[in-house]
Amino acid sequence: MYREFFATTSQGLEDLVCREIERLTGESAAPDVGKVFFQAHVKSIYLLHLKASMLNKIFITLCRERFAKLDDLYRLARGVDYGWIIDKDQSFAVRSERIGVHDFTSMDVSRVVGQAAIDSYQEAYRTRLKVDLDEPDVEIYALVRDDEFVLGVNTTGRSLHKRGYRVYEHPAAVKPTIASAMLEIAEWPDGEGLIDPMCGGATIPIEAAFKAYNIPPNHLRRDFAFLRLKCFAKEEFEEIRENLLAEAKTGCSLKIFGMEKYAHHLRGGIRNAEKADVLRAIKFIQGDATIPEDYPKETVTHVVVNPPYGIRMIPSGSPKKLYVGLIKALKKVIQIGTLVLISGAYKRFEEAASECSLEITETRMVSHGDLRAKIYKCKI
Repeated sequence: MYREFFATTSQGLEDLVCREIERLTGESAAPDVGKVFFQAHVKSIYLLHLKASMLNKIFITLCRERFAKLDDLYRLARGVDYGWIIDKDQSFAVRSERIGVHDFTSMDVSRVVGQAAIDSYQEAYRTRLKVDLDEPDVEIYALVRDDEFVLGVNTTGRSLHKRGYRVYEHPAAVKPTIASAMLEIAEWPDGEGLIDPMCGGATIPIEAAFKAYNIPPNHLRRDFAFLRLKCFAKEEFEEIRENLLAEAKTGCSLKIFGMEKYAHHLRGGIRNAEKADVLRAIKFIQGDATIPEDYPKETVTHVVVNPPYGIRMIPSGSPKKLYVGLIKALKKVIQIGTLVLISGAYKRFEEAASECSLEITETRMVSHGDLRAKIYKCKI
């Protein structure tokens, strides 16, 4: 059974997410702002939740139409059949997001859509749905963006960037979904050395190990929202999960390095890698990213890093000084290679790159939480 879906992601990664969905499902995907729309077999949702590395949430698309006024939202939501998703004994809630200028609020959207769902279900199945705003069995998502109305059902629950392996929280950690995107941008080939010289809680090395060992990045998650929806079967999900885990590689001659200056962050990164079950794939080193002698002696061709860029996170208080030190060290350590770096202080990084004659070959602006940052691909 094929259905319409959409997935959310960090703005700036939409094209990468389209390619990932197409690779995993064999179906085409269309980019939107912070979202990707696609058609897929219902069972593809099991695979995407486990193996997709750059998605945040996946929704079943119930409605996607233009509208003019609030009453139109009631009419469109009322016309949806909810019976194949929500059981009569389950509760639901509507979470709304409103973008643009309107004469109503997001709370009005939630109220109107919620009432429409109740009325539609009662008319079709002679049962009044229960509302639970705190812990609903089923979460309906209503997006109002200018004159567009998108209605969906959350199949994910908590965002997929919450992998379940972070037992240590670094104060400036990159999201695993963005770390995975950085690795895609790096085009790191099998068998070549990769290092994150400021690894913090080890998010980038862990995501690299997932890719290299063919381990589903969300294999620790067992709380997916689709397990509460009528249209999905837990037994089918568990079978696919076990098959995917069986396909993971048991041994690789990999060179993945995580280097960190501060011992307490390094210990935290090791704990995270152990929880993710990839500690065997990563060699951890305590060292300063600006000191060439601290780098591993093995050949490394790819550097993927999330350096600190807030003044409070940098001992010198200068992002540019840190970037210059990093670039100079990398040029001494790596003869020919690729650097992929994310920064919110992108003007300072561009100044440092120019000063050190580092060639920037690709840039993309991304949303990292509430921050706007740039991902750079550079030729060392």
